[in-house]
Formats: sequence, C-alpha cells, structure tokens
Amino acid sequence: MSQNPSKKLRLRKKPLKSNGLRQFSSNPTTTAEIKRYGVGMDVHRDTIVVCVCAQTAQNEIIVVRQHTFRNIPSDLQEMVKFLKKFQPIAHYLMECTGIYHRPVYYALVQAFPEISEKIIAMNPLLVHRRLTDLGNKHDKADAQRMAELTFHDKLIRPSYVGDPQFFHLRDSIRNYAKCRQDTTRYKNRIHRLLCSLHFMYKFDLNKEWVLQILDNWINHGGSFQDAFQCLIMRQLDEGKQITVLQNHSAEFVPFANISLTRESIFNLGQLLQQFLEAERHAAQYLYQTEQSILKDSDFTAFYQNLLAIPCMGPVSALQILTELGDFRRFRNWRAFAKFCGVVPEIKESGNSVNKGHVNRYTNAHLRRTLVQIASLYINGRAPGTDLAEFAHLQYKLRKLPFKKACMKVAFKLSKIVYNILVRNIEYDPHYEQTQRKMQRLLRRKAKSGTMLEAAQTRALRKDIGRFFVSHHDKLNSKSRFLLTRGFKELIKKAERDDSDEEEEETERFKKI
Repeated sequence: MSQNPSKKLRLRKKPLKSNGLRQFSSNPTTTAEIKRYGVGMDVHRDTIVVCVCAQTAQNEIIVVRQHTFRNIPSDLQEMVKFLKKFQPIAHYLMECTGIYHRPVYYALVQAFPEISEKIIAMNPLLVHRRLTDLGNKHDKADAQRMAELTFHDKLIRPSYVGDPQFFHLRDSIRNYAKCRQDTTRYKNRIHRLLCSLHFMYKFDLNKEWVLQILDNWINHGGSFQDAFQCLIMRQLDEGKQITVLQNHSAEFVPFANISLTRESIFNLGQLLQQFLEAERHAAQYLYQTEQSILKDSDFTAFYQNLLAIPCMGPVSALQILTELGDFRRFRNWRAFAKFCGVVPEIKESGNSVNKGHVNRYTNAHLRRTLVQIASLYINGRAPGTDLAEFAHLQYKLRKLPFKKACMKVAFKLSKIVYNILVRNIEYDPHYEQTQRKMQRLLRRKAKSGTMLEAAQTRALRKDIGRFFVSHHDKLNSKSRFLLTRGFKELIKKAERDDSDEEEEETERFKKI
C-alpha cells in the first residue's frame, strides 16, 4: 500500500451523545422557560466533573453547562459559587465513590442548608442500574447522565452519609479488624519459620508464657532445652511460679536439641516484634472506640442492651453500633436485615422462585459479624436459649448445610438487633420458650379444665429421670442427646393420650 505524505489522516471529534438532548449555550438566568435545574457530579480523587441540565416548561431536558473542577478546597468553594447561579434545583446527585465524595457532600450541605434533602449521594450500583443507556464511558458522559437522572424523583434513592464522627468510629473499628488480621498473619509466619527448623510444636501466641519462652530462646540462643532451663532458673530467682512451664515440659522433649541459626534468630525476633505491635495497635483502636461510645448515654444503653444477647461480645456489639450509624433510618426490620446482608436475592417468575446469593447492596462487615455470632449458636453455645434452639432446628433437624443454617440464624439475629435498637425492646433469651409453654398450658386448661399434668405423664417423667440417673455412666453425649429427643416425643404422645382420655371421660359423664 503506497503512502502519500501529502494526505494526512484527520480525526473528527464526535459530539457527546445526548439521547436527543439539545445543548443550551445562552445565559440560564435570562431564560424564562426553565422550570428547574439538575446537577450531576462525577467525583474522583483529583477531579470533579459537573454537568448542569435544565428542564423546560415543555418537559424538555437540555444541557446547560459542563465544567471540571479540581478536588481541592479552593476549587470546592469555586464549585459552590458556580452552582449558586442555578436555582431552583431538582437534585444535586453524586456517586458514593469511596471517601472522595464526602468533602463534596459536606461542602454542598454547608452551602445549601435549606435544601440539604436535595443533595443526594447514591450507591454507584444503583446509579448505573438506573442509567440504562450510558453510551461512551467517560467522566463527562457520567456527569451528564446523572444530571438527567435528577429530574426523575422516583428513581433516586439516597444513601446514608453520616457525620465525620460516625466515619471516625467506623474507621477505628475497621482498623481494629485489620490489625487482628495482621496478628493472624504474623502468627502463621512464626509457625512457618519454626516448622522450617523442624520445630513442629504449635505455640499459642496468646499465652504469656509462650512469649516468654520465644523471647528467651531468641536472646539466649543455643538449643531449645538450654533456653527453656534458663527461663525456669530465672523465674525461680525472681520468685515467680513455674507450674505452667513444668506442666508443658514433657511436650518439648522431642524438640529439645533444635537450635536457632543467626538468620532465624533475626527473622523470628522481627516477626515476634511485629506481632506484639499489631496486638498493641488493635487494643488501642478497640479501647478508643469503646470510650467514644461510652461518652454518649444513649449509645451506652444500646451497647449494654446488645450485650444482653447470648454470644454477643463487646467487640461484636461495637462493630454493630459503629457500622450502622443512624439505625432509626430503616423503615422496618426487613430493610434492616437487607442492609445487614443476611437476605438472599429472590428471583421469581411465574411459579418458579429462585433464591440466589446475598445481594450486593449490603454491609459486608455487619454480615460477617452476624454470621460469626450465628456460627457460635450452631456449634452449641448458649444452650437452652431461643436462638440456640432455632439453630439446632435448622442444622440438626432440618439438615441444612452449615452456611445456610448460619444465614438463617443471622437473619433471625438481625431482627432481634433491630427490635433492641430501634423499638427499644428489652431482650429475653427465653421469650419464645416461655410463650410456647404458656400456650401449651392454656390449651391443656381449655381441654381438661386444669393446667396440671395427668398422673400417668408425671409418673413417666419420674421413670425417665430415674433411668438417666441409674445409667449415667453408660451414656455418652450422643446417646444422651438421642434418648432425650426420643423421650420428649414419648412425653408429648403421653400428653395427647391423656388429653384424649380426659375428653372421653368428660363426654361419658355428660351422657350420664
């Protein structure tokens, strides 16, 4: 193919696709036909692309201005002055892009306090779901499409943007979780280093005596047996107890002759120091978060009410409080459960209903916290409580997979948390069992006129109790569980038989 140097390829700039929208270049303040303006902002780390659209009296949407500002404080003030010219306003719409939208949102709220409800920070997934025809993907097109979306009020759903204090508390508890992940990572590295030396004993690095052994081995050098004996002698000289060390001394016999090399001493010392540093940072983050919560009397009461739930520890309660922010914004407990991420997506068409994975419009940190608590119930914690019985029903009786059973329990737990925080209901771990018991007694009273059990049922309970006492040495946990389950069904059958006999006797006396 011959090339002609006199002919050059000329690229023609294509105009921005506007879906039939015409550009408007005249001064907007002098146009009488404009009803209201809509502003779309595509916020990035370095730039803010602003597009202003207008809705005319004939419901035609036109593009008024497009401008790009730098995401710095001086340009934020310039952007506010630029936007004050366009009134009345439909909405100021932006995406929740990480943390970059927060300064823009706060600047607009401060500049327009009387119309703060029209300043919308929207979930990016929802924004792009609403915009079905984005055309070319670039910043100006996104800003223009968001400006067009501002005139469709029913399609806009604002996301929650808390105050700076809320974000500080949330970042503190998330940093605590990251520090805990770092401690786990350092633990694994320490065990990997020891296993490379053929030291296969798995230390529990949360124990103080384990840290003392490793620290003394690093400082003393030589074989593990020499370092261990040196630690015992030093503890005796300082007048400290050595009972724990003596109890574990037999476990270290196979590894007595293992020595640390110079390189392994350096690596182990650095890893141990990093592990302790991460533990210290995690403790500081957790302490500061709790102190901030305890300064507010209302949050202190919510904090204590959450701790009344079995298996709910202080860390889990703090994570729930700091992740929720203003928890009164939820319409009902179903919206709360959806935000917590414990409700699957449901796709229904005709007679087919498919339950998929959890939806993406959720808080992953809350879901992780609730699922971890639910796993404790499934593993047998807090026996006798309502949640423990519900977990037993899902996992043992219904034979659901572990993850599905966890989600079921987490869903029920989210409803309990909502009632505690929003409706301010005091939680009773045995409420459902008490209600079932009272309903059973009331049914018995309605049938037989008394709440007392029949003599045959009471005798059966005594026989079952004597059986367990006389054969306790021959029963393990599994057989005891199976027998208890069978005896419960036997007692229920006896109660039904007794009630039927009482009804027959009542009918017989009526006939007489």
